[in-house]
Amino acid sequence: MNFRFLKSLFKKIVKSIFLISLVAFAISYFQIEKLPNESEMLNELKKDPIQTKTIVQPFEIEKEGITYIIKPLFDYELNGMIVSYHHSSSWLDYYHDKWQDYLNIKDICVIWNENIESGIYKKIDFKNGSYTCYIKSKANMTRDEWQNYRSDNLSNNHLLTNDEEINKKILSAKKGDQIYFKGYLVEYSIKDDDFKRGSSISRTDNGNGACETIFIEDFQILKRANPLERDIHNTSKYLLLGSFLILTVLFFKDI
Repeated sequence: MNFRFLKSLFKKIVKSIFLISLVAFAISYFQIEKLPNESEMLNELKKDPIQTKTIVQPFEIEKEGITYIIKPLFDYELNGMIVSYHHSSSWLDYYHDKWQDYLNIKDICVIWNENIESGIYKKIDFKNGSYTCYIKSKANMTRDEWQNYRSDNLSNNHLLTNDEEINKKILSAKKGDQIYFKGYLVEYSIKDDDFKRGSSISRTDNGNGACETIFIEDFQILKRANPLERDIHNTSKYLLLGSFLILTVLFFKDI
């Protein structure tokens, strides 16, 4: 075999890898955050959140050179499924940086219990803004089905942490993941500044101020959603990038 033949064969193989990876990446992109079926849910998600009196006193922590005052209101723990989320570091997020709120690393909208058992979540579109979880019924939802939705079995949670390991777990959690977390419902503020945020202490309130603000002490991903699709998506992403770079180099060498 001469060098020209081997080079041509190599280029064909790389082109094939690029095209296959492109198709796999595109297909898996629309599958990686699909919500699992009711049959895939863990029994832990049938529990309501637990809120109890706390003995923890206010404390201070520092992050990004900012000193925050944390005032625990209640001990709090929750099992649920993430239906949407928002990273505070997103380039679309203007407010957290403006207010120097580096403690609230992520918002997660979570459902549990009857909103899962009824399967109603399959008929709802969930979306997170910078501080809010929005829900909208899909076109195929009937008025009778809407009666199964429980507003007290959904919460938008502002997650605070200053622990790097917990931080990594929170940031890695995706839509459809079944999770558990434990910590404190809190008010927090920036020392010597006007910035202050509170927390809901009820699951039955709605509108502005109805979100839970939690200082996280423990965060666990109990069951990840769509593990095969996520593996395919991640693998195809790197193969796509690698094959594109090789083809680019080969192109310029042939000029």
